[in-house]
Amino acid sequence: MSFKGDAPSMLSLLDLATSLPLPSSDEPVMLIEVPDQYLSDERFELPGVEGLAIQRLLTLAQKDIKLSFRWTSLTARTVLTSPSVHALACVTLCLQNAEHTCPTDNSVSTLDFNQARSKLLAYRLRADLFSDRQVLLCVDNQRPSLPIDLYDPLTKRLRREDEFESFVDDLLYAQKGDGLTAERISRLRLPLTVILRELHENTDDHAKTDFDGSILKPNALRGLLIKRILEHRKMPKKGIASEATVPCLEFTIFDSGIGYYDSYRRQYLRGQARGEPVTAGEKHADTLRAHTLGSAVSIETEYGILLKCLERHSSNAIPDPRPGHRGMGLYETLRALKTMQGLFEVRTGRIHGYRSFLEGEYRIQLEPETSKERPGMPKPSLLDVKNRFITKPTQHEQVRGSVIRVVVPLE
Repeated sequence: MSFKGDAPSMLSLLDLATSLPLPSSDEPVMLIEVPDQYLSDERFELPGVEGLAIQRLLTLAQKDIKLSFRWTSLTARTVLTSPSVHALACVTLCLQNAEHTCPTDNSVSTLDFNQARSKLLAYRLRADLFSDRQVLLCVDNQRPSLPIDLYDPLTKRLRREDEFESFVDDLLYAQKGDGLTAERISRLRLPLTVILRELHENTDDHAKTDFDGSILKPNALRGLLIKRILEHRKMPKKGIASEATVPCLEFTIFDSGIGYYDSYRRQYLRGQARGEPVTAGEKHADTLRAHTLGSAVSIETEYGILLKCLERHSSNAIPDPRPGHRGMGLYETLRALKTMQGLFEVRTGRIHGYRSFLEGEYRIQLEPETSKERPGMPKPSLLDVKNRFITKPTQHEQVRGSVIRVVVPLE
């Protein structure tokens, strides 16, 4: 995938959908092929793969190197025509340290790539979901570009809760042909509104700047990827075949920020956070004071800090999340998803955790029904994506920022 010598390091955009290590190179340029196969590679249809591939791309893009994307004619013409439905490829168009060429077709010029980028950044979500996927991108550089669906164009601030609610209503009502009933819509709309706004607000608060508070360079990108997918039932309802699937909406929120550990460390050292100071026990405090995320930080400490983020607000969790609620933490995201029988995944740093409340999943890591505070509600913990019945984390390749994936069944 990479090599040393006189030529630049090389990889394919398809390599980002694998578990192969990202190339480490001292060369000033990395060449990335965008082949025809990108348009039909089945790996990008697997659950969560596209979001993880975007995170790996953003990890590469934070290096002090130039990325040179070499497109085939078919991929360039397909992606440039409708960039918003090709999430991974369209992220490449917004990278500051990248150039794009199409050697096999002289009629595809730099101007075409620039125009596709402008088209992408001006994109408005289509509530009818004419495609099974679409993406919104935020570019947070010196001249930020913020999608009008998520931000007020005058104030540049995240839209109010009631505006997010209207946006979610439009998405949900457009799914009625997939078996979504009015009763199910009424149960989904408010908690889903709060989840999406809160998770995006977290990126707005924590993922736009470096550890010292300066704008991330060379790339500060955040995004929301929406897909319509099918999930296999783990325990089919009576009268439904065992191979039956249920239609779902999948939301992936990604960013190129410093990630949960370093964000928590930044807040800890400054003695402030959104609404209240963050704290650390004795076994984590020395590490937080001394080290950014890296080999000097044990995977257990990183996981412990991520759980600190989950634990915030857990003792005062509200029974029904509403658009007017402020300061909702990751814990309430879990709580709302349990109510909706949804799924949650987070990939940050070296950790890939998840919790699933899909129909038929084992009900583990829940408070007992005898609990005085939260009977039957989720514990503020994560399961490991590789060992789905334990909380002990598996160490993964270190990546930038965070990717959070939320899946909500429509039936």
